[in-house]
Amino acid sequence: MLEQNLSAYKCPQQFIQFKLGLRKAVSLQQSITFSFNNAENINDIERFLQKHAYCYTLNKRQGMLLVEPLRV
Repeated sequence: MLEQNLSAYKCPQQFIQFKLGLRKAVSLQQSITFSFNNAENINDIERFLQKHAYCYTLNKRQGMLLVEPLRV
């Protein structure tokens, strides 16, 4: 499983780093855990995951997001 810390970034850089990390996880067919500052708004990330039908688990209290790779 891959991990990426997004807490140092603010939008839009946070979203860009999220997409880069997700692209790497998909290419390796591994799940990825993102950590983020829970004060930061991640609605754009959540909308992206929903739009592209990713399976994910979001814990806003702990600032953790687990994304599973897409399966064909």
